[in-house]
This record gives sequence, C-alpha cells and structure tokens, in this order.
Amino acid sequence: MKQKTILFVDNSANYLDVHARLLEEAGYRVYRAYSLAPAEEQLATQHVHLIILDIRLEDDDDVQDISGLLLAQREAYRPVPKIILTAYPSFELAREALGPRLDSLPPAVNFIGKDEGIDAILNAVERVFNEHVRLNWQLDIRRDQNNTLSLAHLVALIEPELEYDRLPARIDELEDLFCCLFYRSRQINLHRLITAGQNKVTVAVFSFLPEGLPFRLVVTCGLRQAIRQEDECFEKYAPRIATEGSTTKLMKQRIETTRYAALAYTLTDAELENVVPFSEFYRYNRSEKIVATLSHFFNRTLARYHQQNVKIEESDTVVAAIVPYFCDDNGILTPEALAAQIEALQAHAVVNHAPRFDETTFKLLLSLLEGAIPVAASIQYGITHGRLSGETILVDQRDRSWLIEFGGLSQGPLIKDLIDLEILVKFRLTGDLPHHERRQLEEYLQTEANSETAPVYPHLNDEMQKALAVIYHIRQYAFQKINQARPLYQIGLLLRTVNVINEYDSGGCYRSSDLARFLHALDSIREICHSFSPDPPKYDKSHSPWLDDQKLGYDVWLEGQWITLAETEYKLLTVLYRRAVDHPQDSLCTFNMIGKGVWGDYDRLRDYNNIQSLVRRLRDRLQPDGDASYQYIENIRGVGYRLILKYHSSSENNDLERQSLL
Repeated sequence: MKQKTILFVDNSANYLDVHARLLEEAGYRVYRAYSLAPAEEQLATQHVHLIILDIRLEDDDDVQDISGLLLAQREAYRPVPKIILTAYPSFELAREALGPRLDSLPPAVNFIGKDEGIDAILNAVERVFNEHVRLNWQLDIRRDQNNTLSLAHLVALIEPELEYDRLPARIDELEDLFCCLFYRSRQINLHRLITAGQNKVTVAVFSFLPEGLPFRLVVTCGLRQAIRQEDECFEKYAPRIATEGSTTKLMKQRIETTRYAALAYTLTDAELENVVPFSEFYRYNRSEKIVATLSHFFNRTLARYHQQNVKIEESDTVVAAIVPYFCDDNGILTPEALAAQIEALQAHAVVNHAPRFDETTFKLLLSLLEGAIPVAASIQYGITHGRLSGETILVDQRDRSWLIEFGGLSQGPLIKDLIDLEILVKFRLTGDLPHHERRQLEEYLQTEANSETAPVYPHLNDEMQKALAVIYHIRQYAFQKINQARPLYQIGLLLRTVNVINEYDSGGCYRSSDLARFLHALDSIREICHSFSPDPPKYDKSHSPWLDDQKLGYDVWLEGQWITLAETEYKLLTVLYRRAVDHPQDSLCTFNMIGKGVWGDYDRLRDYNNIQSLVRRLRDRLQPDGDASYQYIENIRGVGYRLILKYHSSSENNDLERQSLL
C-alpha cells in the first residue's frame, strides 16, 4: 500500500520535530521545513498528500505575519489540502483560511490552535485523508503484455527537461493521479501510448471494476496548465450530443494534483483494442481503404465541429486574414531568415540535382507572404480542431474515426484542418521516397490541381499512388463540400509549407530521406509560387528575340516591341539567333563562328576582345537597366556564346513549334 505523505512547516524547530516524529510513529511519511524557503523547495521536489503549516513562518511575534496563510493560498498548491496551525487563533484568520472556494478546496481544510495538542492534529490528519485525499490506495496499475509503457516513461514525455533527481517524486504524483481518476477500479491496464507532446500524453487504458468488468477509456494527462487548456477548449467548442465518431468526456471535473491533471474520454461505439492512430493505419492500408475512412472522418467526425457557428467572410486580402491561423508560434520568418533557410537547403538541392530556387521565385514568395499580390476569396469559418496529426485521429478497420487532443479547438478557417491533413500526408506519412520521386509527386499534384476526377498513374509506385489519391480526396472535400476556392487553399498550403522549411536546422545532420522531405517542401513552395505568377502577355511571336528576314533594317522583336540595333549588333544577334533556331540541340556559337559571321573572318588577337565588347553592348540593348530576370545570352567561358530563346504562349502553334525545335 502507498504511504501517506505530509509536509510539515513550522519555524519552531522543537515543536516541528516533536510533532513530526509523532506523525511518523502513526505511519505517515513526513517531510520537514523550518521556514518558507525550504518549504517551497520541498514542494518543488517532493510529492505530498497534505500540508501542515504554521500561519507565521517568518516571525512568531509579528502580528502581521501571515506568510503561512499566503503560502496556502497560492494557486500552484491549490489541489493539496492544508491544515493551518497557529499559537494565536482568531476568528478573522480562521474565516480567511477556511473560506469557501467555488471551484476548489479552500486555502485550508482545518484550522487548529497549537495548544490543542497532538491528538487534535492526528484526528484532523485522519479526517483529511478520509474526506479530501480521494485516492484509490489499493489500485493495481499494470501494463498490457508486450507493452513497455511505464509511469516513468510517461513522466519523461510530459516533462522532457525534468531533472533526474526529481523523477521518483513525479512518478509518485502521476501514480496518485491515476489512483484518483480510477477511484472505483480494482485494476487498470495501460494499453498503449497514443500521442505525446505539448507537455501531455494520451494513453489507452482498460479499467476493471471490482466485478471484473472492463471499461475502455482514453486518458489525457500532463501538466496542469496544458490539461486545463484542453478542458476549457473542449467545454467551449466540443459538440454536446454523442453520436458515431464522437469523443465524450467521462467526468465533468478534471482530476488534479500539485503539478499534473487528467481528463478521461470515451470513444462512442469503439472497441479500443481495435483502434489505432491514423499514421499506423495509413502505413498498412491501401488508398481505397484510407479514402473510405477519410470519407467517414469528413462527413461524420470532423463535420460535427465544422458545422458549428459557421460564418462566411469575403476577403480581398486572404493572406492577412489567415496568417494568424496558419503560422506556428514563431510566425513567418523574416525575409533574411527565410532566405538563409532556403540558401542552406540549396546546397543540398545542387547535390540532388534539384532545380534552384531562383531569385524571381523568392521575390514572388515574399510578395505572396506580404500580401503584395492580392488574392481575394470567400473564407468559411467555424470550429476547427487545430491539431490534426497522425496520432490525434484514431480509426478502426470498419472505416470509423474519432478525434482526441482538444487543446487546439477554436474558431478559425475550416480549410486549415484540411490543409493540415495534406501537409501530414506529404511530409509525415509518405514513406522514404527519394527526392526525385517527391519532386515528381509535387508535379503531378500541380498538374491535377483542377482535375474533376481522381488521377490514375499505374506506372507509379504504391506509395506515390496512395499519396496522390488521398490528397486528391482531401482537396475535393475542401473544394466541393465546404466550397472553398483553390487560390485560398493554395495560399494556406503555402503558409503551412513554409512552416516545414522553418523546421530545418542548417547545423543538423539528416538522413537522405529526411532531407528529401525538406527539399520536397522547397519544391512545393516553388510550384505554388509559380501558380500565382502573373499570366505571361499574349504575343503574336512564339519567342524572344525574334528576327524577321522579310523586314528591312536592323530591327529585332523583343517581348512585344521592336528594337533597332546597330549594324554590328544586329549581325552578332543574327549569328546567335540562326544557331539557336536551326540547331537547338547545339546552339553554341564559338568565337570563330561569331567573327566570321560579323566581320567575314576571325583573328583571335584582333577580334577576341572586340567580340566580348560587342556582346556587352548587345546585352545592354536586350536587357536594359540591368534587368537580369531572363538571361538571353549565355557566356561559355573561353569558348563562345549561346542565345537562349524565351518562349511565349502566343498561339496554339507555339508549343508545337517549340517541341519541333527541341
């Protein structure tokens, strides 16, 4: 049987030692503190069931000293019952100490004069343990067979930074939490850990009543503040009617100790032993099964939240409207920090032969994040879960689903939950795909962005097909069921993907599969940015520059306008142009070819510097004011130059013409 523990605080050493020894002889474990500071230290390191303290802990002769009462009134120690001692009892102090609290214990549950003797203290202590320390002292806490879960493990997950010497007391406190929560049970089995994070854990528990009947519960326990937040969110936002797919709180009041608290839930019509987290379900099932489960999740489980307090707002500045809901606690990185993250990833991108995140795309990204590119949409608000993950969604093989972890419930854009699911699939659940396959996956997703039917790619591997099918289903629900526009979805997806980039640690080491996830995020951001780039102008020419052999003079057509060149500039461009058009696979013009095309022959000593000077002049005409958004002339150092044609979507024949050139 667990031993009952007491913290005894009194600045009179003789009085404390005598009475503490008598309490120990009565079977209690007693921790002693002779002043306020040691008492606070004991409460920080030890777990106790009862506090006995003198009302004057600093100066027995000071009538203004109520330091013991002030300690008893602290919110941090509210769950622990207290007995207050005093050598100077008064009605006012007794009323202050024993005054009622609507939501918890009063500062003290008993007020005793020191002259009443040890019997009064022993009787008061026994009464406190009978009436206020509501623990199941005989509870048998076990773990299921093949389960390594332990109370020590749970404590480490709740408080990862906990000092090792404080671990035993925390284990005792967590045990008491379960003993209080399962006050009427004979035995509980810790079945499995479901999720951990945010200073709390969620565990599947089987409780056995004295009659031996099992009761299946999902228990969330952790630091008091974390559990209090979840409890308040659940009470404020969770649906009240229990239907299929609902999660119901077992008791109205949460259970609390000094540091910890717990909530117990039941999953409506669930066989807990057959329920698994969505991440595990995704790993071992085909896309058809996953889509069927998501259909139940969208139409039953999540709909119970999304259909509450719905309102629609029109916004001309979508980014500003949804940024508070889509960014993590650190917000959007500054342009400098974001550029540094991308540049660090670029080093890996080069090794993996990935496209560079060019300056134009980065400027486009900043314009989107800062709202410089206006995106208007109708935003549907309602109750969102806010913390959807592979562990907070529970499913079974009958395609049913339930939600846990309610600390993020709030009013927000409904589309956030759906975007969180896509991020989950792309960057967490999709297996160890190499980067080139992830890039291919992103290209397919962009290609099928407006598709009305599910994409079918039989040549892709199972993992990619699964991801495509599941993400398509998520997007269709967003577009059709809650009627949200694709630009709004893309902006939200961009913000969440930037959060993935934020997680990259440039000083860390990553496996290739982990690194591929960040490179995938970079590819995704690039593709989304390009989808918001302004539509290219429509021209009647297929590419720039364009030379018309039938036109007299030295005019060249460049992106919608004619430019007049000097004679030698025009001759140089003609040499480069004819090579680019006639020999697209080998468009390099050597210095010798350029010299003969411009002057009729080539002498290296005479013409090498002249050609370089002429190229600089031509570049200035084609790219005025230092505009380097597109490089028309490429320098092949020491060999020659190549003209790079810029193709336009000018007519139906342009794509065919470009393909024929290639």
